[in-house]
Amino acid sequence: MAADKGTELIHLTYDGNFQLDTDAKVLVCRVIDNDGKNNDDDAQEQTIPVELQLDVTTMHPQGGGQPTDKGTITANIEGAGVAPYSATINKVTIDRATGIVTHAGTISMPSNSSLDTGFFPSSMNVKVSVNAANRLLLSECHTAGHVVDSAMARCDKLLPPTKGYHFLDGPYVEYKGAIDVKEREEFLGRLKVAYQELIDEDIPTNIQTLPINEAESLCNRLAQNFNMKDFTSPTDPNPNVRVVTVAGWNCPCGGTHVRSTGALKERGWHVKGLRCKKGVVRIRYGPKEN
Repeated sequence: MAADKGTELIHLTYDGNFQLDTDAKVLVCRVIDNDGKNNDDDAQEQTIPVELQLDVTTMHPQGGGQPTDKGTITANIEGAGVAPYSATINKVTIDRATGIVTHAGTISMPSNSSLDTGFFPSSMNVKVSVNAANRLLLSECHTAGHVVDSAMARCDKLLPPTKGYHFLDGPYVEYKGAIDVKEREEFLGRLKVAYQELIDEDIPTNIQTLPINEAESLCNRLAQNFNMKDFTSPTDPNPNVRVVTVAGWNCPCGGTHVRSTGALKERGWHVKGLRCKKGVVRIRYGPKEN
């Protein structure tokens, strides 16, 4: 079976955003580099790098400022007389032109396994499982970044957002514009207060898919900073846009999120600082340090 159409991304719907497991069917499986296989006769286990393409997935591909999901894909071979096996997935990517998602990872199995080739044959039924702890942390980080947008609006600083970096090694949101050096300290204090207020208010997250013109009206009502075509598939004749509303702030977004701003309390997400340079305002945020 060829991967001739895009992979269905379950996380794009509201309910699917919180769904961690799904049944799927294999379209393509490629063994990437069999030199990585452990051929030591005394080894108890062999490791084979693979890439899998499925008809549907719960895993979020890396992109849109959010890191890749991780998890497992397990072969459904009950009653087939073969030892069960699964792939540990550490990188998920999407081809934006085709919509096909590739899950890259490794298969580990006993060295004496009779299944030496033919892993995950085409049309095999599999189970996709997202690493729940990692997904929750990444969703918190992405939602926390959107709360920065809402806090900026609450502080009457409506600057067009230009970049969101929702990786755990130092997340930030950037805006086009500037803040006068004499106002920065006072503004940062107000922004920190507004941010915590939004978390304390426990505002529900909403996810909806809208026709492109409705999304345009909803998200660009304050600043014409979003090109909605960047959030649609070039092969879709009737393009829709996924709009995520966090802390009352609408934004086209393909990432995963938590159910409400109150979910950011436990890890103590907060605004950490700001920097203004060459017409760019960068707001740093993150969880409290242990």
